[in-house]
Amino acid sequence: MERELLREIGIVILVVLVLFSAAVVLFFAEGGEVYGVNHDPTNPVISLEHPEFVIEVIDEEIVPIYDGTEIKTVELWELPPKEIIRQLIISPMAYIPPITSHLITLFITSLGLAFLVLYRRKDKLLENERPEQILAYLSKNPGHSLQQITDALAINRSTARHYLRSMEKSKTLSATRYRGHTHYFAGGSGISETERLMYIILSQEKEKQVIRIIREHPGITKQELAGELRISPSSCNWYLRRFRDDGVIMISFDGVHNHYRLTSEAEAAYKTILTDQAETEDPEITVS
Repeated sequence: MERELLREIGIVILVVLVLFSAAVVLFFAEGGEVYGVNHDPTNPVISLEHPEFVIEVIDEEIVPIYDGTEIKTVELWELPPKEIIRQLIISPMAYIPPITSHLITLFITSLGLAFLVLYRRKDKLLENERPEQILAYLSKNPGHSLQQITDALAINRSTARHYLRSMEKSKTLSATRYRGHTHYFAGGSGISETERLMYIILSQEKEKQVIRIIREHPGITKQELAGELRISPSSCNWYLRRFRDDGVIMISFDGVHNHYRLTSEAEAAYKTILTDQAETEDPEITVS
């Protein structure tokens, strides 16, 4: 939930900044009309610079005096384009009329509030839909892990973990630990331990291939299995050792080679899983 919390905090901060920007616009633009910019009367293009001369945002027309000489006052739009751009860069807020600032503030505030409302509404809808999506996925894919669920449903790990824990507490689903990872089942009642184990093994593509080949070729040797899988015998040995430790395959020795086949429990579980999968795709299909 740490990432979820950080995401929520980030959203709140974003909305606060959006609303705060509206307050900034209103604060600096309120009553901030500047009626003119002081320029040299002999050359209006050049702004006068003087250590005692300061342009301030005020509410009245500026009629400055410089060394006893009247200075010409010009409107912003009367300046050359380059000077207009320069003035807007220096003090952009000073040239926003109050009515315009009010409209901008109203727009930004409405945008921020609408975003917050829609975000919370979407989050609420997802909160109701996510458990149903996870349950439907696990009904079709029993024994899948957290990573497989997040990849399939396009949700982040912390969110998925939160819902899975909640659903596990409510007995909506059950979980089984296997080699350092947790695998989930919809409901989970009525599934034997061997069936759970076979579901988990068959959820991995390479492991599924190994089990399928051993089932289709009872008594297969390691060299033959490696050839079918197109992997090295050492890699093949890694799978065989795992499955032997899991109790899903048994070994017989003919004096020269080891021969591998599924145990009777694994064979029965495999057949049950194939039947369930076939019935899910087409209820009229039966598996022998």
